[in-house]
Amino acid sequence: MPLLDHFSFSDADLQQARLIPSPTDYIIESGLDNAVRAAILLKLPLLLTGEPGTGKTQLAYKLAADLARQTNGGFLPTPLQFSTKTTSSATDLFYTYDALGHFHAAHLKDQPEPPQAADFIQLQAMGQAILLSHDPVPDRYRSLPGVDRQTSKGSVVLIDEVDKAPRDFANDLLNELDRYEFTVREDESRTYRKGPAHPIVVILTSNSEKNLPDAFLRRCVFFHIEFPGADQLKRIVARQVFGREPRYQQDETLRQEVDARLDEYVAKFIGLRGINMKKKPATAELISWLFFLRNDILNGSTLSKLPDNQLASSLSILAKHPDDLTRLKTEF
Repeated sequence: MPLLDHFSFSDADLQQARLIPSPTDYIIESGLDNAVRAAILLKLPLLLTGEPGTGKTQLAYKLAADLARQTNGGFLPTPLQFSTKTTSSATDLFYTYDALGHFHAAHLKDQPEPPQAADFIQLQAMGQAILLSHDPVPDRYRSLPGVDRQTSKGSVVLIDEVDKAPRDFANDLLNELDRYEFTVREDESRTYRKGPAHPIVVILTSNSEKNLPDAFLRRCVFFHIEFPGADQLKRIVARQVFGREPRYQQDETLRQEVDARLDEYVAKFIGLRGINMKKKPATAELISWLFFLRNDILNGSTLSKLPDNQLASSLSILAKHPDDLTRLKTEF
């Protein structure tokens, strides 16, 4: 590999738009649609599993966008998201309390009145959803960070990667998800319950890194997102990558040519998933890979005609381990 003494990029490279997933591009299979409908009808959380990169998180964004449109703004257009950590507790899903900040503020001199605990409460995803379900939104936390939306609305709450948390996290959520209520112990033990004005839809995702408690699983509607087949992968790529290209949209001949080339690229991708790799590339990597190569594909490049530097650069999108990168170089 030649050595270079500087980076060199064209203006087009530097101005290239970033690939940002759009909820409207999400393709829903019938089984997933049925599971979402069951969860909403039964008012139960929907637990999604599947390997990373198969669209579990994006489903929550798709659902929130569709509900907001169908209710004429009666739902928040994006989900309220809680990213689970290895140290998360059930209380963190509702609110966090800045005890240190409160302590320092309480010891400041020349204050007209002592600071209130409510000023140091940060509402989290489920806490926001519960307050926003009331009409009107309760005044006490209306102006705090985390409740920046002044109008009551329904919401989709996304609890992402729930299997990362300690086992007690899922057990502790059982009652909270049944009752949709929480108590702020630090603020005079005030309790807030879900209001009757707007619904809350809860979606949990898991990468199946560890088993979740049986009692928790019984309280959820479950769906496993399988890795898409070739035809569905082509539809996903055509919509999310090439569907944003005006010339692709307007030229039927070009669309047919690109569709034929996608057969080759998608087949190659599926073949790569079948070799012995430490981390198999998922749908997200396929989308990024073909987004990177889309101009070559639009201009007629088959895999064998890709410029060597383009192909070499693109392999770093598919591989996430040094051994995988070495292996991929022998596959093209």
